Amino acid sequence: MTKTICLTTLLAAGFLCSGALAQDKAKPAAKKSTGAPAMAMPKPAPEMKELRGMIGTWTAEETYEPSPMMAAGGTGAGTNTARLGPGGFTVTMDHRSKSPMGAFTGHGVMTWDPNDKVYKFVWADSMSPGLVFETGKKEGDTLVFTGEAMMMGKKFAVKDVLSDFAPTSYTLTSYMNDGSGEKKSMTIKFTKQEAAAKK
Repeated sequence: MTKTICLTTLLAAGFLCSGALAQDKAKPAAKKSTGAPAMAMPKPAPEMKELRGMIGTWTAEETYEPSPMMAAGGTGAGTNTARLGPGGFTVTMDHRSKSPMGAFTGHGVMTWDPNDKVYKFVWADSMSPGLVFETGKKEGDTLVFTGEAMMMGKKFAVKDVLSDFAPTSYTLTSYMNDGSGEKKSMTIKFTKQEAAAKK
């Protein structure tokens, strides 16, 4: 009888140990600390400050030089709205205006590329198919963007100069070169709408 009780006790103890081991195996292993800190999220580069001055809603006074698209030149007027993009890494721009050529809409995105160490600008509008890509750099107090564009089946070198920055205004001057030399094509004076209303 004593042997039977001892054997039963041993079996019960064995089952209990087996159960405890099974429970320990079922528990997820504690994660070991690698000691390495989590990767820091990137932040907008200091160069983005040069673009943030364009954030806001602006009236646009446009002056066009004589060109194949507008033989006598002319003027236009519109509105430009620029916003800070996701994460603060871009400035997005929406432009609407009317000129002798008709109604116009355009959309652009500007950024600083920390890998290539240049500003980049992409533009699409209602008067030309495709996209225009430009790269830019700071020259004194101006930002100068250069690239290429296709218009009327012809390739042009383009240059856009952003200058005369003030808290309530700045100027865009555009130049084009079809191979015969660089010529000014357009000037837009931007005035912040709040400032325009006070006048």
